Amino acid sequence: MRRLLKVLFLSLVASVALVGADSPAQGQRSAPLPRFEDYPVRQIYRGRVAPPRIDHRRARLYRTRLREDSQAGPNFAGRYTVVHWGCGTGCAQVAVVDARTGRVYWPPVDYVDIPHPDVDRARHSGWRLDSRLLVLTQSHYDRYASYTAFYYLFDNNRFRLLRKVELRGDESMDEDAEGRQ
Repeated sequence: MRRLLKVLFLSLVASVALVGADSPAQGQRSAPLPRFEDYPVRQIYRGRVAPPRIDHRRARLYRTRLREDSQAGPNFAGRYTVVHWGCGTGCAQVAVVDARTGRVYWPPVDYVDIPHPDVDRARHSGWRLDSRLLVLTQSHYDRYASYTAFYYLFDNNRFRLLRKVELRGDESMDEDAEGRQ
């Protein structure tokens, strides 16, 4: 009986600690989040779209998606096309295809929330043709609608993580409301 009470007490203490851990850290959001306008492109490619280079195993696995979706032309960072496909409910995988050379690039995160071609302000995700910033999210599927947002700068054919931040769904919407006022 004593052992059971001790386990229950420790469980209660742990659950109280976890509730605090589910919310973002206090100092984590002090610096402003990266914005698309802060990472402009110099030029937008308007030439013929090259077919994606299917020259490694991962590209061969997703060759149909890469070929079909990259035909539309650049939608990111001036000359690249963000291509995504589902991998389950609410899950997606992402690749970036160079419209000029056909080279395929893979972001450092394997699975993300289904991204939106336009900026999803409530979820801080997306990309733009005139910006080198790519923002991907991963949901935590918890009661706070929290998620991790990854802010990548795509520069010199590499993804550089600028910021990784834990956000709550209700906070991101409040931030949007403040930005519109």
